Amino acid sequence: MGEPGEATAAVSGELDAETAPQRLRESEHWFEHGAETVIDLSGVTRVDSAGVALLLAWVRDARAAGASLRFVNAPAQMRAIIDFCALNDVIPVGEPLAATQPRG
Repeated sequence: MGEPGEATAAVSGELDAETAPQRLRESEHWFEHGAETVIDLSGVTRVDSAGVALLLAWVRDARAAGASLRFVNAPAQMRAIIDFCALNDVIPVGEPLAATQPRG
């Protein structure tokens, strides 16, 4: 998994205009403790610009809480949108993790 003191959240399914608002509500407490959070995106099956906007909202929320955040295992479709929108310096997409487990 990750480093000690690091929380890992696994996100799966679609991240699009239909699902992003609910995903944001479900994640509202993820960054409260100011710890490092890793979000594993390997289970994401479809993404659109609203899904990338969700990643931006998570970055904003993590910064507001004083937490560090990185994304791993982003699908090619998501990376393409991030590249096209020139968000590589804003959305911290890191290298794949060997194994992750969902946040409890």
